[in-house]
Amino acid sequence: MRTTRVLPVLAAVLLVATVILGVGLLRTLADDVAISGPSAAGPTVPPADVVDLDRGPVGDRSVTACLTPGFATSADRVEVRYARTQATDTGTAAVLVLRNRAGDLRLCDAYGADAPAVAPVPVATDAEPVVFLSTGRATWSCRGADRVLESFHSSTWLAVAPAVRTVQQRFWVGDVPGPWFRTRARDGYAHLQTWLTGPEPAGTRFAVQYRVLGADGADVPQHALPTGRRALPGCGSGGSAEIG
Repeated sequence: MRTTRVLPVLAAVLLVATVILGVGLLRTLADDVAISGPSAAGPTVPPADVVDLDRGPVGDRSVTACLTPGFATSADRVEVRYARTQATDTGTAAVLVLRNRAGDLRLCDAYGADAPAVAPVPVATDAEPVVFLSTGRATWSCRGADRVLESFHSSTWLAVAPAVRTVQQRFWVGDVPGPWFRTRARDGYAHLQTWLTGPEPAGTRFAVQYRVLGADGADVPQHALPTGRRALPGCGSGGSAEIG
């Protein structure tokens, strides 16, 4: 294993069936409702090609677990800037952005702790609505001399402008796209932890693609994330990956 630091539209379907005694079924499928919360009729399910990463808030224990003595000694000595439980391929993990009294940021996710890559910390603007908060991380797991891909995991930390509602990422295996991993931007931050699972034989081509959407479901123009397919080297090149 080699680890490298890196980087609704509302769809409505109205089905009306007239039968002997009355009207059939009215059903509305909303792509974005799963992000904004359950409706009065109950929770909705995202489309089959979307994986909602965000699973709810985090507990105080997760904040405490993110601390180190050099950053802060207790949870009441930090400002929680971002805190969500996110899905992983094996369960969930707490994702946090904390600021201490000195103004330093600490980032925690399934990989553990991280920090902004440069100082001063990058800030998103109307002109640059998406910027990398850190270089991110990626891990390829490759098996044997034939370099069969067993798994790939990536983590991407972003600062985003108010115009950004969701950030989505998907992988391509050959010419087949995978599901969109979707996260909602909160208080100027967005985080993606995404994965591929194998086995995939040697010579398989991999790529990554992103989309950044506003509240109206339209694309938000930005330059940080590739909206077209960007090739990933996979196991054939030793597993190095530069996502950001």
